[in-house]
Amino acid sequence: MQVPLFDPLLEIPYYYPCNFPLIHEVLKRQGSTSSLALLANARLYGLPACSDTGLVKTYFNKLDYEEAVWLQKGKEEAPSFEEGLNRLRERLREGRLFLATGSSYRLPYCEDYLNPKYIEKLVEPGSRLYLVDHWLAVYGIENGRALVYDPVPSRYVGPISLEAFESFWRGNKSIPELAAAKRKEELHSFGSVVIEAERRLGDAEYGEALRSTLATEAHEFLSGREIRDGERTYFFGHAVSLQLTKKLHLGMEGEDSSLAALSAFAFDMRWSRYFFRDLLREAADRLGSPYGELEAEFAGIVSEWEGLHRLLQGQAANDRARERLLRFGAKLEALVLREHKLYEKLAAETRTAGLFRKRAEKRSDLAAAGPREAVARIVLDSCREINAYRGARIPVELGERAPLYGRDGSLDSLGLVSLLASVEQGIEDELGVGISLSDSPPVSSPESPYRTVDSLIGYLLSRWPKSASVS
Repeated sequence: MQVPLFDPLLEIPYYYPCNFPLIHEVLKRQGSTSSLALLANARLYGLPACSDTGLVKTYFNKLDYEEAVWLQKGKEEAPSFEEGLNRLRERLREGRLFLATGSSYRLPYCEDYLNPKYIEKLVEPGSRLYLVDHWLAVYGIENGRALVYDPVPSRYVGPISLEAFESFWRGNKSIPELAAAKRKEELHSFGSVVIEAERRLGDAEYGEALRSTLATEAHEFLSGREIRDGERTYFFGHAVSLQLTKKLHLGMEGEDSSLAALSAFAFDMRWSRYFFRDLLREAADRLGSPYGELEAEFAGIVSEWEGLHRLLQGQAANDRARERLLRFGAKLEALVLREHKLYEKLAAETRTAGLFRKRAEKRSDLAAAGPREAVARIVLDSCREINAYRGARIPVELGERAPLYGRDGSLDSLGLVSLLASVEQGIEDELGVGISLSDSPPVSSPESPYRTVDSLIGYLLSRWPKSASVS
């Protein structure tokens, strides 16, 4: 059993994470025009971003945009390997790839295979790394073997034994040595992911998506937003360059004399630029002028970022620290100005392209439906998610009459906690309203608000902040 006509991409730039090539293949099989550059930049991988801790990475969810090109429709966790294989075979019979999540530590062809360094880097004290699932695609099963596509980082297409696949699929949570690793509790065994195109892109729509993505990233870069979330502040676009400039000034004033820290921050500035360069290159190939000229100019900017950090490296770096900082500062100032001007040109070129839709616009759609309907939709969506991901059996086809907990309900206490957490997050994400259920009545109460979907909706509305509206 094998999906037909599977000829996947293998030449993947090293800086792409493992999920994007798989998503690319799924979307192509759904009849949508796709590219790695568009997929990554649709999640704003090409937009510089960092937190006030100095960690440089993408923070797409902080900017409150909806998915523009592809959707992760859901995650599933099978209760057993056998049940997982049944779901996998069903997907293959439909001619679809099956995206499985697990641990690269258990993949025989992978560099991480039984590698002690894989464990050490995740559990060493002070490590910033945390556990994440590794994705691969299964495109067939035959003769007791799974046929897998795993291009990043292994560039592997071929068979592995079902025993090895089961070991991978049990995931990082099944590895005792990782008990102390960060976010282990968020991982799952026998997990899978469902991906769909946000809308099917033909050639014309694909060109529009490229322009919209360029316009959105140019807008965010020039806006240079700073977003406060709890105790953390996140910086985007031009604001990240200003953070590097601030670190430089502190270093020259002696408040932060670590040339290595400055060099590392400058080194990390390259990653988002690689993704954005790829997007400009794709636009040049598809749309022509002036994107070819902009791509050539931006390639020079990327080269300057690559060389900037080296000014602060070398054995004699700390011996002539101030001299090196002055040279670094002069080059940084010129580079930041040059990059800003390029984004201004790009913004002018894409001014007629629409930006990504904000989730706030979705909130207004929900608000128009009325408070109760909006909350009911979120609760029922959360029930569907718990059914798919936690193996629950909430009869959502009954709508608000569906039982949840207690004599007639199917949820145990752990399932109820998961549902309430999903509902809280959904209300926060989609309606912008924070509701805490941590001080709710005991679940054993005869008048528990968790008996049915209807009683939970009523309870949520009774706790609605007076100062908040659904929008």
